[in-house]
Amino acid sequence: MLATIAQGQDITERRQAEEKNLRLNRMYRTISQCNQALVRATDELELCRAMCQVLVEHGGYRLARVSYAGGDPEKSLVRVAWAGAGEDFCPADACLTWADTGGCQVPVARTLRSGTPQICHDIATDPGFAPWRDAALACGYASNIGLPLFDGDGRILGGLSIYSAEPHVFNEDETLLLSELAGDLAFGIVNIRARAERMGILEKLELSLDHAVTAIAATVEMRDPYTAGHQRRVAKLAAAIAKEMGLPEQQVEGLRMAGVVHDIGKIHVPAEILSNPSKLTAAEFEIIKTHPQAGYDILKGIDFPWPVAEIVYQHHEKLDGSGYPRGLKGEEILLEARILTVADVVEAMASHRPYRPGFGVFPSLQEIARNKGKFYDKKVVTACLRLFMEKNYEL
Repeated sequence: MLATIAQGQDITERRQAEEKNLRLNRMYRTISQCNQALVRATDELELCRAMCQVLVEHGGYRLARVSYAGGDPEKSLVRVAWAGAGEDFCPADACLTWADTGGCQVPVARTLRSGTPQICHDIATDPGFAPWRDAALACGYASNIGLPLFDGDGRILGGLSIYSAEPHVFNEDETLLLSELAGDLAFGIVNIRARAERMGILEKLELSLDHAVTAIAATVEMRDPYTAGHQRRVAKLAAAIAKEMGLPEQQVEGLRMAGVVHDIGKIHVPAEILSNPSKLTAAEFEIIKTHPQAGYDILKGIDFPWPVAEIVYQHHEKLDGSGYPRGLKGEEILLEARILTVADVVEAMASHRPYRPGFGVFPSLQEIARNKGKFYDKKVVTACLRLFMEKNYEL
């Protein structure tokens, strides 16, 4: 008899040990899946939804929900993401607040107040669940745990609430692992917010840089009213050609920026030469030819994220080495500069100048087509012609 009892106890202990191992293995797999969701997520709500989904699908829980702690005087409780059976059941929202004065005793509210995990081991008997017990049991919930989410400064950000279909499942081991998972979720939320803040700062810096460069470009145009708008039109055409060629967006943006200031070096050219209504003398043209070097000298000290100064330096170079100021050839010339050269030639020939009327678009296109592969890059010319002839681009 005693042997039979001992044997029964042994079988029971083995079964309990096996069940414990199964639950722990399931938890480790769940944490692994949650970590993958952390890596993939780029949006805060997307991350919260993904974590809730993993807890239900892989963790085997009945319901998972993320709620944020409102910072208002009423300490409102805001449900932001959830997944599982009976997702509309929300006793925490029924409380409307996580303040102690509100009388809400469900685990997530107590968690937000205490900053520690709070557990309801058996919803059927827990007095804190009394107001919502029938609704919870109807959804198949038997136990519930609330886990705190902290921000980067150790303040309460919100809570992760998990419901199980079985009572007394949130033992010490499981609570420890779920607390680790909640910490990972909070870390992910904080990182996404920080990344969004950094991106916002970068966008503001880029906008400020754009405004500063545009203001500098306007200074040149004030001294040379005949070419007002030339730099902006060249920048727009150069960017369109680059996009037509399939260049990456960052490279296109750098080229556009270089286009906006490509003639900035003309600030060193006497105004009477810039506005001279007659044909330039050889000496005057030599002075004009100094503007790429002058532009480079002005821009090289600015820490652009693109080679703007070098593009400006090279925008009058030609493939056969007949350009200026350095006589660069072929691949020695940056692709962006080769694009800018074509855009500059097309816009300059098509537009009016003090010493001649504008030739119009088609003669300028004939110029680049005639000298394709000699002065101008073949692929750049082909893309430019396609813009005007097939896609009705207008200067």
